[in-house]
Amino acid sequence: MKLLHLLAAVFFAAAMAPASAQTAATGYPNKPVKLIVPFPPGGAADNIGRAVAASLQSAWNQTVIVENRPGAGGMVGAEAAARATADPYTLFLGSIGVMTVNQHIHKDMRYDTVKDFTPISMLLTMPSVLIVNQSVPANNVQEFLRHARANPGKLSYGSAGNGTTEHTNGVMLASLENLDMLHVPYKGIAPALTDLLGGQINFIIEQAVAALPLIKVCKVKALDVTTAQRSPILPDVPTLAESGVKGFNAFAWYALYAPAGIAPAIRTQINADLVKHFNTPANKARFADIGGEVSTSTPEALAAFQATEIVRWADIVKRAGIRRD
Repeated sequence: MKLLHLLAAVFFAAAMAPASAQTAATGYPNKPVKLIVPFPPGGAADNIGRAVAASLQSAWNQTVIVENRPGAGGMVGAEAAARATADPYTLFLGSIGVMTVNQHIHKDMRYDTVKDFTPISMLLTMPSVLIVNQSVPANNVQEFLRHARANPGKLSYGSAGNGTTEHTNGVMLASLENLDMLHVPYKGIAPALTDLLGGQINFIIEQAVAALPLIKVCKVKALDVTTAQRSPILPDVPTLAESGVKGFNAFAWYALYAPAGIAPAIRTQINADLVKHFNTPANKARFADIGGEVSTSTPEALAAFQATEIVRWADIVKRAGIRRD
């Protein structure tokens, strides 16, 4: 619960300097800006990135180009952004896995998520949902836990790869409840969901944006959400805490970064313009439909939150013995 309280304290504080004054003072931007999204087109990250690009274009009357650089769990795009030292014309869409989890799994990572990036603002938080194949004999979490304990080593869960949110969510559940379950990593979430529907795996703790379409057509059973409070888009689905799993509070998050070394005045300007133009009723409604909550912040608040997440996931990865694919 402490983490959620931290979020509540920091995400609603934002620098709101007038954009026109900031632009006049810095002369930025005077050419197109590139936003690197480290995941393929069409997914949640791409959707968020394009909304950010549209918001900044509106603020600046300048082109913001989304460049999808997928690969290695987001590390390909992150490395490209990290190499653009002091270049404010390169921005980066970071996420929980890319900015806080990967570094504890991939020891040969060629960038530092703290030293090589300038935090700009938190963008969006999103719950995950425990979804199970229809054949699993459980209609709530306690029934699911009893089934898992009665079948040690037999229940399997899918993920988009080692260190992804689906994997770390599964590890956290297994650790808190002392369960013996098999992790099956895939090259992306689409094949994992296909195998869930086909019964090759039993469950996934998946982000709401991907799980919701399957839940709506009753292809899977939604047992619980992973956040401290219920999700507005799934009001009848309880939280894991409500169902007796204490200490589970996990959510996906996305945030905007620039490379390290950009001018402080430009960092302040990007933050102010983003907060003003991204934090709108239209964007809030757009992302609420997929379970997301727009949560902009100051650069300092994002840096503090990221530091907390790095420590938290270091402990989870170590205890679970997560290794690279």
